[in-house]
Amino acid sequence: KISRFVSNARNLDPRNDAEVARAMKMARLIHESGASVDNCFDFYEEGCHYEALLREKGPIDVPGYHEMAAMARRVKEYTEADGAPVCLTHNDFFYLNLLKDEKGTLSLIDWEYSGMADFSQDLGTFIVCSELDEAAADKLISLYFDNQASIEQLQHCYAAVAFAGWCWYLWSLYKESQGESVGEWLYIYYRYAKRYLDKSLTLYQTVIN
Repeated sequence: KISRFVSNARNLDPRNDAEVARAMKMARLIHESGASVDNCFDFYEEGCHYEALLREKGPIDVPGYHEMAAMARRVKEYTEADGAPVCLTHNDFFYLNLLKDEKGTLSLIDWEYSGMADFSQDLGTFIVCSELDEAAADKLISLYFDNQASIEQLQHCYAAVAFAGWCWYLWSLYKESQGESVGEWLYIYYRYAKRYLDKSLTLYQTVIN
């Protein structure tokens, strides 16, 4: 449904530091707005939902899947202990949903997945769906905090990247089980889930030890 048409718009450039900084400023504006809605959206729980749908079809016979699922549960325990505030999040926050018009105004569209959640879900989505490399991901996290991110902030946000990848990886497996190909995105989601589960878990365990 279109409530307002944005004329002569283009998508935000996820490789442009100035534009990414504006996007992160917008994300913080939403997160700190105090606005609330009735529904919640959690990438880890949504991933568990797709896992349950897969199990209805039989055992999940994907090499390394169960070890990866155990890592995701462990990282989830760490992030829960962080006590991050719950706020309004968009949850599909990446360049295709950010429109810049001819006057330079930035608009955020497609609020289908919005809900109350951990703020870092929007950062995780942006990193995964924009296919940012690790250096660009670290820069984005620091831009969000408007300062060099701390180890605690990095480990928490790395977990969000992992959960975004994990959720959509499971969604991809489910779609594939239904005979619907998602193409290379299955592997993209898998790579981000695996890489950032490793990075986040390593940081959490290092800080605790």
